[in-house]
Amino acid sequence: MKNLKYFIPSLIIMIIIFSFSVQNGEESSGLSSSIVAWIYTHLHISISEFLIRKAAHMSEYGILSLSLIYGFYQSGFSLKYIILYTLIITFLYACTDEFHQLFVNDRSGQLSDVFIDTCGGAIATFLYFMDTKRRN
Repeated sequence: MKNLKYFIPSLIIMIIIFSFSVQNGEESSGLSSSIVAWIYTHLHISISEFLIRKAAHMSEYGILSLSLIYGFYQSGFSLKYIILYTLIITFLYACTDEFHQLFVNDRSGQLSDVFIDTCGGAIATFLYFMDTKRRN
């Protein structure tokens, strides 16, 4: 039970992801539009809202995966199980998140978003794996 404290960051990230998913379509689109506008105004880069939305998906699930890796590592799991459990939980949470969005106004659950979310987690997990191999 004392190892559960290492998963508090993961739970916080899951709550943050859930809070983004609770936003209706208009709120979600407004947030993406404001980020696009900020990038254009301050960096003078024209970027599509679609790209921002998908990058956000990958980033939040990459962060979730890193927090899960931390929890499993601190709990004494081997590298093989850290990677396996992290990828499984990331995928399952992406599935539940997209399922949840089916019940939010002006939102839809997309299988493609499950893939993008899982890819974000897989990339973060792969980078962790490569860093671990480099250190050993």
